[in-house]
Amino acid sequence: MRLGKYLSSLTKPEVERLRDELNLTEDEEMIFNKLSKGKSKVSIADECLVSVGTVSNRISAIQSKVNRIINMEEQ
Repeated sequence: MRLGKYLSSLTKPEVERLRDELNLTEDEEMIFNKLSKGKSKVSIADECLVSVGTVSNRISAIQSKVNRIINMEEQ
């Protein structure tokens, strides 16, 4: 599952609920917010003044947290 596509499929209240459940770091939350608005890795990197690799690493960390939440809800 691509995180950006998944987030864009959610309603605003669903995105807010998920963000609250994820316990994101400040940096992860910034990336999460931009992804949920449909921003690309490159544009996020430019806006946040970090490398695309850093954005990718943070997206991976967010993805892991999202997967844990989804798996818990399925049980």
